[in-house]
Amino acid sequence: MMLYQNFRNGINLGGWLSQYEYIAGQPLNEEHVGQHLASFITEQNIAEIAGWGCDHVRLPIDGNLLYEEKTDSLRKPVLDKIYDCIHWCDMYHLNLVLDLHDIEGNVWGAMDDAMPLLTDKRLWHRLVRVWELLTETLLPIRKPLLMFELLNEVSDASGAYPADDPTGSGWDVSGNSELLWNRLASDILAAIRRIDPERYVLIGSNGQNSAVYLKELQIVSDPHVAYNFHFYDPQVFTHQKAGFSEEMSEYNRTVHYPDDIRSFSEYLKTHPNFQSKYRLVAREPFNNYALMKRLMQPAIQFIQDTGREIYCGEFGVIDEAPVSDAAHWIHDLCSIMDDNKIGHALWNYKYLSFGLVGLDNRPVSCLYKEIFG
Repeated sequence: MMLYQNFRNGINLGGWLSQYEYIAGQPLNEEHVGQHLASFITEQNIAEIAGWGCDHVRLPIDGNLLYEEKTDSLRKPVLDKIYDCIHWCDMYHLNLVLDLHDIEGNVWGAMDDAMPLLTDKRLWHRLVRVWELLTETLLPIRKPLLMFELLNEVSDASGAYPADDPTGSGWDVSGNSELLWNRLASDILAAIRRIDPERYVLIGSNGQNSAVYLKELQIVSDPHVAYNFHFYDPQVFTHQKAGFSEEMSEYNRTVHYPDDIRSFSEYLKTHPNFQSKYRLVAREPFNNYALMKRLMQPAIQFIQDTGREIYCGEFGVIDEAPVSDAAHWIHDLCSIMDDNKIGHALWNYKYLSFGLVGLDNRPVSCLYKEIFG
């Protein structure tokens, strides 16, 4: 159980090398981005995370920030921060997941039509090239344990489930090798293996890393490959009152755990444009442990069917939720994952509506104490 033993309990560093455009000073010029890169995460932050008892961090990176196409190279200021993070993790005995969080052509939630990354060969090969350069550059790094995550929250319309089958109960896995994301992931993995035969690699599920799409993944014989998903359901709880979400802002209700969520089902009936996004939970009456267990079952089933390890790279609750309910939800989910040897990383350490600490590095609430004791 290499994955679970070394990546059992982690936290995300979102907002540093990804989503920086929402945080760095404006206008978004080289000076402001440089100031953000230098100050958002420091050695003291990594020391704090280690002090909380975490065994790893997940580092999201924006490929558009990292890669310079004109020179076919990785930008040194970003690469320097990656090396800093690796060094700090080594100092404080943390392992590291390197997550390519975004790149040109990647369209979040594009399940109706194929996104450019999966159909434009220039963008396809560009992503493969980024991983070639990263693999070559980081080849000497063997401590801390460094794992690559090929792409965050993939959306592949070629594997979209029909509207009347949101869990893909009728999905025929025999055609998985032809799905666009599986083909692209295979090309990336082959490029990495030509350089580094033993680096641990994570390949994420379709549907924005949904657990119900894990069964679509093409399982490879490579012993250093594992698979990953995210868990935020029901979002009416985990994303309640989110300012970045039109429907959550409009619904605008405090939701507890556990709680009756039938009013959200009624809301969706009058807002059909959102039904597809929430179809997994659109008819659920309660946000409770029984629902969590049921929604986690595809991940557990995947382990049983394949015998392979999986990892939950993101889960969490927005800072608008009641702290005690958020802590209860997180503890219940972690208990299920630990019972099934599923390593996991909380979203998010700092800022971005889910952060445990704010831009001033002070706790935004007592939730961190509830989670990490």
